[in-house]
Amino acid sequence: MKRSSLIKAIAAFFLSGGIMAYCSMAPLPPIPAGAFNEENYSMETENVITLPDGRTLGYADYGDANGFPVFYFHGGQESRLSSRFMDSTATKLHVRIIAPDRPGIGLSTFHENRKFLDWANDVKALADHLGFNNFSIFGLSGGAPHVLACAYVLRNRVVNVGIVSGTGPYNYKGKLKGMWFPVRLAHWFAAAKSDKNLRAFISTEHETLLENPEKRLRQLQRFLPKPDRKLLLGTPAYGVEFIQGSREAFRQGTEAVVQEWKLYVADWGFPLEEVANNINLWYGTDDKMTPKHRGIYYHETLQDSELHILEKEGHFSLIRNHLEAILADLAPQTVP
Repeated sequence: MKRSSLIKAIAAFFLSGGIMAYCSMAPLPPIPAGAFNEENYSMETENVITLPDGRTLGYADYGDANGFPVFYFHGGQESRLSSRFMDSTATKLHVRIIAPDRPGIGLSTFHENRKFLDWANDVKALADHLGFNNFSIFGLSGGAPHVLACAYVLRNRVVNVGIVSGTGPYNYKGKLKGMWFPVRLAHWFAAAKSDKNLRAFISTEHETLLENPEKRLRQLQRFLPKPDRKLLLGTPAYGVEFIQGSREAFRQGTEAVVQEWKLYVADWGFPLEEVANNINLWYGTDDKMTPKHRGIYYHETLQDSELHILEKEGHFSLIRNHLEAILADLAPQTVP
């Protein structure tokens, strides 16, 4: 067996939850017919601007069109479509959520050799285009370093900042503590001198999402930690939305996802200690993808932060179950 084929086999085993002995084998709820059809994408999410360097930046616009502006930075292997579930809560709180695709994801042009700090320039251009002088920012999982980069560069324009189940930097002791093994494996592959294993690993995920999204959803429903399983079993539509957002991340192929994984484990380009904004940190006790230890590290390192560790919440359940509180902290002038 070729090395790349072996890596794909290993990735398929772990991504299917092969090591998760605590999985539930209860009958799974039905997936709605046609759930993964492309026509389910809302045309309201197909916004594009041209950046100063000629690249395009795609974004979705949710919530109250006249509300307080909040930028949302999606997680890794997600896209602007991954935040559609926020629309009704944002509308209720009079918040306008702008959710851009990162370079090479969805509608946004790939950016060769990009760094996290480059993202701040893209967000500035989008804010200028939309006429926002001031705004808040938050992000999930792999969106965290992009949030911090914007807080560092655009501190005079950013009002409030939130990190939800955010990934942490590469260079502190215990960075992988409490992490689910498949996610550790991806970190090890990303940090290796050669990216062949990482590309094979990501390729497996891409193929499953593209060719058999129902299988991917079933895997999530069976093998995630209990709070996330409960969420996706109780409301399968949430899982469908997640899969759709993830499929859009690969619209242009795997290159941008590979690039971002390598950025996670490299020097982020700015010192966390110099990020001056107040930052609300949200982590769940049962999150095995970005464990609470990462939130503790941020809280000990950042100048000004508030740490919320929520009992019996996972990587996907926390933002769904506590979105109203998260948005309320980002736009304090909103009316409940």
